[in-house]
Amino acid sequence: MTRLLLGCFLMLGILLTACSDFGERDVEAAFTKANVYPLTIEHRIFCNSDNDVRKVLEAKLVEDGWVTAQLKHTPDDIGKPLIYFTGKAQPFLLTTNDTLKSFDIQRVKVAEEIFLRVRNIEIDASGNKAIVDYVTEIVNPTPFIVLYKQNTKGEQRRRTFFTRKNDAWTWDGRIIKMTY
Repeated sequence: MTRLLLGCFLMLGILLTACSDFGERDVEAAFTKANVYPLTIEHRIFCNSDNDVRKVLEAKLVEDGWVTAQLKHTPDDIGKPLIYFTGKAQPFLLTTNDTLKSFDIQRVKVAEEIFLRVRNIEIDASGNKAIVDYVTEIVNPTPFIVLYKQNTKGEQRRRTFFTRKNDAWTWDGRIIKMTY
């Protein structure tokens, strides 16, 4: 009896997969169209923060010549940045809007995240919703990766969602970082 039931579920899965016109190429096409990957991973440095001064010092970014940092300061230094970026760091500085600049925040590139492959596609019984689990990888680390506290080693698991409308699959634009 269990073999018969297992066989029925297997056949149902094969039929659903065979009937589905949604696959890895569709996922890749949606990501390409939306210009999702490669994704620039960034970190924000608060240039007038004593905590960030300590972080760049501990990370040896001053020692290695990427930034200058002023650990001790006087009342005359109030309102002035405590962290400055050297010319060596220029290729890794990202455009920072005026609001962030007004708070002495600088965005820096940490690395890039690239799409590797789809792990699994689950289409619901109605055939109109799909859950896609896929894998990315962190590549091209910059010297500022030492400030980034999230895992950057190995494959990164992600989940996203698609909906079929008028016989076309549309991506909802959300990406969820999955934990192991």
